[in-house]
Amino acid sequence: MPPLRPHVADAAWSAGPWCWPREGQRAERWRDRHGPPPVPPPGTVAGLTVQDETTALWCIACGPRRHAPRGDGGATLGPETRGAWHDAGVSLPRAVPVLWRSVHEGTAQLPRVTYLASASGVAVVPDVRQPIDGPSFGLAFGLALASRILDCAVPGDVIATATLDATGRVGPVGGLAQKLRAVGRMAPSVRRVLVAAAQQAEAQRHAAPHVEVIGVSHAAAAIDAVFGRRLAARLVEAGDQVERREELTGSFFRLALMGSEGLVDWRPVRRGARLALDRWKDLGADARYRLEFAEAVAARHVDNGGRADLPPPGWLDGQPRPIRVQVVAHLVQQCADAGTPVVAAIEPIAASLLDHPIAESSPAELRLRGAVARLLAVTGRPDEARRLQEQVALAFAAIYADQDVAYPLAEWARLAGVLGDVEALARAERAHDRARSSGGYRGLGPRYVDLALVKGALLVDPTDAQARRRALALGTDPTLPDTLRWSALRWAGGGRAALERATAEGDPVAGRQLVLARLDEAVRAGDPAAVESAMRVLARYDPGPVGHLRRAGASSSDIARLYPY
Repeated sequence: MPPLRPHVADAAWSAGPWCWPREGQRAERWRDRHGPPPVPPPGTVAGLTVQDETTALWCIACGPRRHAPRGDGGATLGPETRGAWHDAGVSLPRAVPVLWRSVHEGTAQLPRVTYLASASGVAVVPDVRQPIDGPSFGLAFGLALASRILDCAVPGDVIATATLDATGRVGPVGGLAQKLRAVGRMAPSVRRVLVAAAQQAEAQRHAAPHVEVIGVSHAAAAIDAVFGRRLAARLVEAGDQVERREELTGSFFRLALMGSEGLVDWRPVRRGARLALDRWKDLGADARYRLEFAEAVAARHVDNGGRADLPPPGWLDGQPRPIRVQVVAHLVQQCADAGTPVVAAIEPIAASLLDHPIAESSPAELRLRGAVARLLAVTGRPDEARRLQEQVALAFAAIYADQDVAYPLAEWARLAGVLGDVEALARAERAHDRARSSGGYRGLGPRYVDLALVKGALLVDPTDAQARRRALALGTDPTLPDTLRWSALRWAGGGRAALERATAEGDPVAGRQLVLARLDEAVRAGDPAAVESAMRVLARYDPGPVGHLRRAGASSSDIARLYPY
């Protein structure tokens, strides 16, 4: 392999610290002569491209032109690169729970991309007049935009090379080994490189010893890795202004109540709400409950945790009916999944909002009915739960709310299997086929229904080879989320090794499914000690459903069948 020849442009020294010497006598002489390296202003980050044998380092700057380095007028961006910039803007609100400025403000103008340095196996300087095209600036664009919108500088020792789609998912790039080899030669001050989680192992093989490789799967994880506690500090500062605090409190509540399309990582929401509760002084009862509600909902999404209390007396009555319905739906779901509020307290409130025929229910009321059915299922009433979920799914279909059909249909199929109701399972299969032909039944919802139908079939007949093949196909599909894949591998019966590896790497979703697989095996083997051991671990993962089912008198084998995940 030929040695890399670095070339550093004059603009590199004023743009940021990336190309400056890292340590040693040369670094000391450089600082004596030029002073400390410049700190990249908010909205600025470094990015990498590869063309033939040359890797180039670029400064990406969004916002006012004063944030750009001195030098030429910047590179021309091709259509794919412009598309990556647009996707970064769409994904940002899904990765950061509370924004300080408008994303539109940050994306209204294309970023300025300036050549800084290159490293090549041949003695040439790249032609920087060529348009930059491709998606590999995606994650760098996302960090630059987050930095600009949040007014929080990206540390100068960080560089990112990964794609980023509009949902916030981080993907692999080409030429990774070449890029990492070049970074050590042309950017010695870079100590952290963010790559797609799928390329982390590859990156670690090629990175210099002083460079830490950070694999991320979503923009939220990248933002957390880069900005960390500084964003929390910014949130606290923003809350010092009463008007801003009210606006941010409303943002947390709205996000928890309505959800966020494509939101993947609820951990920042959970941390942000807790920080606001701890640090914002003189919160009124209304603001405090809204933040507590947001924290509980986020905790449920993260790990089925969080404590949700009923609102203060009179609080629900003071809300518009649509808000009351949505808050109660979340509280019912929280009761089912996390154990609070208690069943006896929340069920009557839900019933008071559903005192009319199901055919006259709004979409929000149908979602509340679905949450009630989930609570019925984990409190020992699977027959009632199955019937209600079927009614809800058909009611959504009747009003063409195709995007809402998947969840109740999946529960209808799963509970039909739990009950051994072959006819109900067949009806669910036919409803799934009809929904797929409707045109509005898209996204990941139908794949969760596929998994639920597989579960139902295997609960009816554990020897169903076709259902196991379908489960294995779902479990080995890398395009599906981990929650779906790990559950499918459990039901496929052949994914134990993969579950064990992921659990050892700290994946809680895989850990839960591994415990369930062990529980299945212990029940089949008739090993009471192994059953009880698995149940203790399962109760730590999900005290809500396990506690509900135990109080309902369910045996360990019943819990394994009725378990909702």
